[in-house]
Amino acid sequence: MKRLAAPVVILLVAVSLLSCITSASVAEEYYALGSAYLELKKYPEAESWFNKSKFHKSTKTASIYNLGRIAYETGRYKEAASCFEQIIKSDNENISALKAAAYTHIKLEDLEKASLYYGIILRLVPESHDDGYNYALVLMAMGKAEEAEAILVKYNNTENPDALLVLARSLRQQGRAEAADAYSASLLKREDAAIRAEYASYLAENGMAEKALEEYRNALETGKFSAEKKEEIEKAMEVLEADI
Repeated sequence: MKRLAAPVVILLVAVSLLSCITSASVAEEYYALGSAYLELKKYPEAESWFNKSKFHKSTKTASIYNLGRIAYETGRYKEAASCFEQIIKSDNENISALKAAAYTHIKLEDLEKASLYYGIILRLVPESHDDGYNYALVLMAMGKAEEAEAILVKYNNTENPDALLVLARSLRQQGRAEAADAYSASLLKREDAAIRAEYASYLAENGMAEKALEEYRNALETGKFSAEKKEEIEKAMEVLEADI
């Protein structure tokens, strides 16, 4: 078999390289079109372009991620999870895909999977306070109050009023007296009449009738409740007044 002449080899290499460059350019154009349609929330058009751009390595991961976003936004949660997990399979440290997968599995009511992904995220990014908070919420929904408390404390979420509230609820579920401090701390950082009423119910449960009445009164004075909720609070106050 004859060897190809050097100029022919060079020409073939050049053609091959040009083909790759052209292919990458086309894929990037497809991706740009998909991104533009996604920005406009024109999901069918965006999906069509991302399905074209996902076949080139330079745009594959981002295209699949955006296909997952579209599936999520249009309520196709299983399909969305499949897209995000495809990315995780090839890159198990892709934080964006891990977060998206975790949130999608919450929508699918697969809390075990969501918990697994949040655990991975926090091992990779321990300073991610928001994800620590989300992880604690998942654990609470799973009935794992003690684990939720440990996550909130470990990942320094206890300066956030929402996190303090979850901490209070986790301590309450465990029957721990520190729940009162956590409720108080949350309310000091952000006044919320509904949370104040919840705090009052905790105090009532634990025999602190006078303090519970005070908190119920404050809640009614500062908050707007539905007629049903207001009636519930007033009945609770009547019981406490009778006890006193």
